Amino acid sequence: MDAKSETSDQLLGLTETLEIVKTERDFLRDEVSRLKDELERTSLRAERAETRLHEVTLAIVDISKQAILSPQRSTVTEVMMDGRSLLRLGNPVGFGKKSM
Repeated sequence: MDAKSETSDQLLGLTETLEIVKTERDFLRDEVSRLKDELERTSLRAERAETRLHEVTLAIVDISKQAILSPQRSTVTEVMMDGRSLLRLGNPVGFGKKSM
């Protein structure tokens, strides 16, 4: 094999390698673009979830305050039945109210 054909083979190999690298580069560019889009969608979803969690937390705080401030109408007493200790609820909250 002479030097000219060896150089030609090396150039052919480099050309093929360059095409493979270009193909991989294009694939990776597409992958980066896809991942950026996915990140953006996931970030927006996380922001919406955080907003909703905040709203739910505020609602729970409000309900808890209302429960604490409402008068205690129910009573609990311990009774013995058949040798077992049971709790009996007297005047349950909402007793006698029409169901929704």
